[in-house]
Amino acid sequence: MILYFSGTGNSKYIAKELAHRLKDEVTDLFHMIKEHKEMSFTSEKPYVLVCPTYGWRVPRFLSDFLKKAEFKGNRNFYVVMNCGSSIGSAEKYLREDLKDSKVVFKGLYEIVMPENYIMLFNLDSEEKNAQTIEAAEQGISYAAEVIACGESFNKKKTSIIDDFLSGIVNDVFFKFMVKDKKFYYTDKCNKCGLCAKVCILDNIEYVEGYPRWKGNCTHCAACISKCPRDAIEYGRKTVGKKRYLLK
Repeated sequence: MILYFSGTGNSKYIAKELAHRLKDEVTDLFHMIKEHKEMSFTSEKPYVLVCPTYGWRVPRFLSDFLKKAEFKGNRNFYVVMNCGSSIGSAEKYLREDLKDSKVVFKGLYEIVMPENYIMLFNLDSEEKNAQTIEAAEQGISYAAEVIACGESFNKKKTSIIDDFLSGIVNDVFFKFMVKDKKFYYTDKCNKCGLCAKVCILDNIEYVEGYPRWKGNCTHCAACISKCPRDAIEYGRKTVGKKRYLLK
């Protein structure tokens, strides 16, 4: 069973490509997490979690998911993370998240996908993104082969810098940088309500039909990237920037 969360499409793309190669079912975790549903899964095939990298680790709400979810049937559990450049020492924290579960952790594999963190970085050109996705196909095929054979992903060698990024930097980043105070709507907003629907943490409410962020943001970029009118901005960082959304 392929499980995934995707804010702007990268993880969804990888999950569906893996499902095609492995002839397996794919399950979007979005509504389960957003609606706080009971998370119990049964699969005869290995479990594969596909997700983005947030601050050189699995997104924190997915860490909570792994600690609470129940996985029945096949015990093998793989994780495939996509990133813009590096996942740091994410595997160390993944092992901690899964230590009380009954799964057999078969390792973590990283795949570079197009940059989507518009609130901090400039995005690459469409041509460069197409090249990145094309290059990712080789990694997706390799991951599928390892999973199909029941083997484990090779453990990634990490450095002191990786530990620093996934540890102290991640903590500081989420404490001081991952905030929603800079999000605002412009006069392009037509009150369609989509931004609240695509928020994994249910962090957007409406006041007189316009969005207001409630302070519990994870910077998944779904609201700003999926707005059909580009009516959401993040301070001055995103003004004039094209959004990233892999359809």
